[in-house]
Amino acid sequence: MAQGSNAFYSQQYATAVELLAQQMTPRVASVFSPMTAVGKAATVVNFIDTFEADERTGIYDPVVFGEPTHTRPWVYPRHFDKAIPFDSIEQMQMEANPQSEYAMGVVAALNRKMDDESIAAFFRARNVGENGSTSENFPAANAVSVDTGGTASGLNVEKLQDAFRLAQENEVDTEAEGSMVEQAYCIISPKQKKNLMNEIEVTSGDFFKGQVMSTNSVNKFLTINFIVSNRLITDGSGYRRVPFFFQRGMSFCTWNGGIQTDISQRKDLRGHPWQVYGQGHFGSVRRDNKRVYEIKCAES
Repeated sequence: MAQGSNAFYSQQYATAVELLAQQMTPRVASVFSPMTAVGKAATVVNFIDTFEADERTGIYDPVVFGEPTHTRPWVYPRHFDKAIPFDSIEQMQMEANPQSEYAMGVVAALNRKMDDESIAAFFRARNVGENGSTSENFPAANAVSVDTGGTASGLNVEKLQDAFRLAQENEVDTEAEGSMVEQAYCIISPKQKKNLMNEIEVTSGDFFKGQVMSTNSVNKFLTINFIVSNRLITDGSGYRRVPFFFQRGMSFCTWNGGIQTDISQRKDLRGHPWQVYGQGHFGSVRRDNKRVYEIKCAES
């Protein structure tokens, strides 16, 4: 081989462009009660709390009026965006055009933010009242202890049953038939799914007929719809905060149509590069405290 012939060596780059493995769609936000809004804030519902009937002990008594408690949760928009530039020089060097993949990636990033906002709303304080001036924390009584079913334990059947017990004590109708039944959801990480797969009650039909979970997919168990997410938060002790809720317990609200994307040429920059831009305006709130619960799980 002649000396210096390596100067004629060529470089070849793949022309295919693909996104790395990532969460592309909103998994959590998509199962909340949806709504749209305008303005700087919105009320998701006007609740009237339960009240009891009075016993009559005589006749011609004066009428005694009740004073029902009213609750009005508020939701506020958060604003997210992402811009990816793409210059003609880069396209020449790559010998590929990744515009559509960039657009898909931007939408996926905003979809993940939807889930982050939804997950944060499970347990953070919410604003209630006529003008949203009162802050209300997540009820401590709605939490299932990390020690249920074993000291500092992971997700197990006893914890799921305890969450159902709390819901039933709050009069959530978990046993109605047909369209009246309230769908239960539980957001779990792959670690909690593994915990459940190690529970004999979950994988054996001898315990709960027709309620067996597949090792390959997360199906219903105890009528719960499981959703796997890698975005769950932890508490100050490092325990995973697993949300257990009913659909009407949470609201997801969008402003200006939710997500908008745009691919345009930047004539104000040298080379007139392309810009892939996306933005989203959305918020989430705990709609009904009686329909939202926390299961604390250790992951050691």
